Amino acid sequence: MNQRKVVAAGTWYYDGLLPHRVEIHAFPARLSASRLAEDGESTGEYDESLPIPETLDGYLYECRPFYSGEHMSIEAVKAWILAQPWSPVTWDDSETEISN
Repeated sequence: MNQRKVVAAGTWYYDGLLPHRVEIHAFPARLSASRLAEDGESTGEYDESLPIPETLDGYLYECRPFYSGEHMSIEAVKAWILAQPWSPVTWDDSETEISN
């Protein structure tokens, strides 16, 4: 079961011409990469003894297809994107809200 949700999406233009989709994904903090087991990247297993990161709303956020790392908010991911040399992204007007 995929527990990632698209919460914002937009378009980045490679070389100012070729459109590419950019998305911000939200996922439960318990799925943080900091909790992966020793071989977790290949097996998808988590070390339940590791603490769940404290977040503002129980979620972490990241950019796809560019990996931004895990952030505490949509705004933090957008700030990371804006700081990238390949930026900017034109965001869609209808951003999806997180629903539990």
